[in-house]
Amino acid sequence: MSRTSLKWMGALLLWFAGACQGQIGPGAGASGSGAGPGGSGSPGGSAGPGAAVGSGGQIVSGSGGAANTGGPGTGGSALPPLDCSQPRASTTRLRVLTESQYINSVLDIFQISGSPATGLGPSLDDVSLEQRADVAASLATQAVANLAKWAPCTPPASGSSATCEQQIIDKIGAKVYRRPLSTMERTDLKTLFDAGIKEKDFNTGVEWFLTALLQSPEFVYEVVRPAASENAGEVRPLDGYEYASRLAYFIWDGPPDDMLTTAAANNDFADAAKRDAQIARLLQDARFSRGLAQFYTRWLNLHAFGELARNATGFDQNVVNALSTSLLMSATQLYASASPNIRGLFSGDSYYLNDVLRKFYGVSGTGTAFTAVSMSGQSRRGILTHPAMMAIMARPDQSYPIGRGLFLLRNVLCKLVAPPPDGLVIPPFPPVMTGVSTRERLEMITAAPLCQACHATINGAGFAFESFDEVGRFRTTDQGKPVNTSSSLAIGKDVDGAFATGDALLAKLADSKDVRACFAEAYLDFALSKPVTDQADACSIQSLGTAFGASGDLKQLVSLVAGSDSFRLRLAEGVGQ
Repeated sequence: MSRTSLKWMGALLLWFAGACQGQIGPGAGASGSGAGPGGSGSPGGSAGPGAAVGSGGQIVSGSGGAANTGGPGTGGSALPPLDCSQPRASTTRLRVLTESQYINSVLDIFQISGSPATGLGPSLDDVSLEQRADVAASLATQAVANLAKWAPCTPPASGSSATCEQQIIDKIGAKVYRRPLSTMERTDLKTLFDAGIKEKDFNTGVEWFLTALLQSPEFVYEVVRPAASENAGEVRPLDGYEYASRLAYFIWDGPPDDMLTTAAANNDFADAAKRDAQIARLLQDARFSRGLAQFYTRWLNLHAFGELARNATGFDQNVVNALSTSLLMSATQLYASASPNIRGLFSGDSYYLNDVLRKFYGVSGTGTAFTAVSMSGQSRRGILTHPAMMAIMARPDQSYPIGRGLFLLRNVLCKLVAPPPDGLVIPPFPPVMTGVSTRERLEMITAAPLCQACHATINGAGFAFESFDEVGRFRTTDQGKPVNTSSSLAIGKDVDGAFATGDALLAKLADSKDVRACFAEAYLDFALSKPVTDQADACSIQSLGTAFGASGDLKQLVSLVAGSDSFRLRLAEGVGQ
């Protein structure tokens, strides 16, 4: 069997799995109802929170996510009270590993250095299948060259290599599949391994074996299998190996280690104390930083930096790259504390800046490394007023209150904002006008009663950030006019009311229970790789919102999500014989 045949055999397996298994969602952490602002921040438009440029969307009574099914949100029509006396969970679908999860799996298992794969998106069309086959073949070659670092054995210089072959099949096959191999799988993989040995030598057998493994649906997908004779409609715990896999990819953005698979084999996850001990161990591991990076990359839409361009002098690619790094560091460095609190995320005026950013934003300091630097006296309040966030949610030559307001409403407060009504002609956002501030121009084009039904809220939320221009620099005037950040909110949240300055509104966010409930919902979205809009997830959302609302402990939130019914359990659809 040729290497080309192996590549296409794997591609066929992937296609077959995708065609026969129904819905296939993206991997853990894909954007959901609270997983990122949406827009790209391209040179021709703004990085708005999921709305088309120039459109404000429609404010809908009620709040985001599963809150409309009885979750922690407020507003909306009266709903029957939630019955959370029994465990509740939604159905589970196959999920393709994200590119970062694929890469981390390969790095952890085979200790291959660098970034071994790029461009592995969630789609499985012919082109991407061929690309995945090429990546698998390349990785297999690299792994063989590194055999002594990851294999449980090396073949003897002379004599039979059968014992070592079987050890590699059993141990590495289980690592890649994230569960023990079945008898049939062991037989099939041995047949392939043997064919490679017969073709040339032991290393060729390893290469053929790995090329097939890395294209198998058992590796490429997170698979949840129905239990024998399960009944549709019953709520069941995930299999121990399935839970270990979900837990590792959620917290580490990588595969389960030996301690997790041992816990799965011993059924330890059925014991809450043992499960909590494993979760605590994962949070203490350096790999936790990978999971954090993926959550904040999505929630803060760091992918927008790939297309970010602004007209300001000196705002070049070096500044863009530094802003992306700074934003992620400014969010994740909080977790260096034993008990990081969400209050720290939405307060304070210190950010991680390097020499490039200090020069551009006029902040003093020395050295080229990213270090915590105060930007005091600029009305900054935590992550939302980080220069990078203000730059993402702007347009090339001006600030953009619509985009900023929508991000605050949707991603921070979980306020449902629907698209504009069908057939409504949306006027373009007016260009910069000498002597007319951004606020004045926006108020002019949204003054009509039909527009105000939505924009009274969207604009008001966005005006709170008008102290920052299109690149996130602090300002007190706009087009020669004093900046006005006052407005009001009336959205059924605990931050409602008039505010004389944007800073006054932002100050409320740090201790807002509604903000905490929304953030908890966003983290559950991320953990489940889907928007948690299913009513079956409403009890978990409510429980997370209550517990996190009381503590604000960011590490505890990760533990709470990993122990929630929505994360640990699934709704059976019934197939067994």
